[in-house]
Amino acid sequence: MPRVLNYFVISFILWSCGEVRLHALKELPADLPEINILVNDYPFAGYILFRKTEKPGAMLMVNDIGEVVWLQTADTELLRVFKPYKDSYVALVSKEELVEISYSGDTLGHLRYGENEFDRKMHHELIKDKDNNFVAITHEHLIGDLTSIGGHKQDTMMFDGIIKLSRDGRKLFSWKLSDHVDLFDVQDVYKHKLDWGHANSLEIDLQGNYLISFRDFDQIWKIDSNTGQVIWKFGSNTVNREGDRFYGQHAISVTEGGDILFFDNGHFRKRKSSRAISFRESEGILENKLIIQLPDSLFSWKMSSVYQFEDDRFLFNCTMNNTILITDSRGEVLWMAKTDQELYRAYYIAPTALTRLF
Repeated sequence: MPRVLNYFVISFILWSCGEVRLHALKELPADLPEINILVNDYPFAGYILFRKTEKPGAMLMVNDIGEVVWLQTADTELLRVFKPYKDSYVALVSKEELVEISYSGDTLGHLRYGENEFDRKMHHELIKDKDNNFVAITHEHLIGDLTSIGGHKQDTMMFDGIIKLSRDGRKLFSWKLSDHVDLFDVQDVYKHKLDWGHANSLEIDLQGNYLISFRDFDQIWKIDSNTGQVIWKFGSNTVNREGDRFYGQHAISVTEGGDILFFDNGHFRKRKSSRAISFRESEGILENKLIIQLPDSLFSWKMSSVYQFEDDRFLFNCTMNNTILITDSRGEVLWMAKTDQELYRAYYIAPTALTRLF
């Protein structure tokens, strides 16, 4: 285990009733991920935030030498889904419950499925828009006749949608894949009927529109956040250059310059390597701006993330290799750590986020 700091903040969150208690502790609880530093040529001032999902769940930050500097634990197993903001983070406690928690442990938002207009179960992504509303990927269902391909007359298709909820649970926007694709007239429909498309990431671009990643399509779609119209579909079947094709992508983000950055997982048969790749949109045309190729030893065929921070720093989480690393835009490894648990995503947190706590 990394060395324990003399003082850190821990919040024990009783999700079932929303109660939060703060404690100053001098010992770390058991079963936290172990962080082993392999490369440390970049002593960064901020922190790396990630989430432990096995019971008891935990959110924690470590510094550049692997010390835990902040910790929140829950009395339950937690879903992987979370995203940080300046003073807080949003997360799914379950597919039926979302929260926003400040880094000092205050509950800023808490919505439950079935209350008000919260009528869709959520998965894979929860974010906030500029007006502080919650936006998430949802599970949607459609009943249809699949007897012609070996299914039932009343068979269920499960696919993805988007929902926007106000702070008090009013539904401000909803979108679903079935309004734009005939799900009963697609190849291999029966094989994928319980997870058609597998949306795994959602982001808001600089114009306020939604970018949604469909892993099984190897595509990113841009959705008009007012009308729900599909503005474009972009993926391996739409690009001309082989080097621009991506597979099984995760963790879309939009950089300060407006580039669309994501983790290109690669594919066991098509390209057995992973990388960061970004594109810039101009008048509806997407042009490749960056590729950071990871070593083949860090091939991570599912989950994983990459995010840019500062001008030339990229934080990767390679889930299938239990590896977190920081590179520059040329791919030079500046910092690397191994963990003993799979992590879904890792985010860089500026040092000012915790300064206010101490």
